Amino acid sequence: MFKELYFHLYGSLKKVKTNDNPGFNAFIGISFFQCMNILTLLRIAKYFFTLDIPKSTAVYSGIFIYVSITAVNFFSLFRKRNEIIKKFGEYSIARRNKGKLYLWLYMLATIALFMYVLINLVTPKY
Repeated sequence: MFKELYFHLYGSLKKVKTNDNPGFNAFIGISFFQCMNILTLLRIAKYFFTLDIPKSTAVYSGIFIYVSITAVNFFSLFRKRNEIIKKFGEYSIARRNKGKLYLWLYMLATIALFMYVLINLVTPKY
């Protein structure tokens, strides 16, 4: 699933004239959205289970999660980008348009859910 999202994000970033390395940027983008989803789920769990996690632990956990996701994606997406581009480039135009739609829906849903959790479930400590 993420290989196809990587392919479509790569294709979108390749069209930007000032983008010198769309493969790397697509890899970082997919990693960022995956991290946002995991951190959103952890925040929802923290809210419903009323866990009291210190700020330093949350920061170090977030950094660890992002580095872990990025490392896995480096080996599964970025290093295999030529294979991914070749495989998904052979799909029909209708199938590729459907994949682009899924990419944008995934990105919008990720941002919307993250913002909803941030606005409604995070209690400010003054």
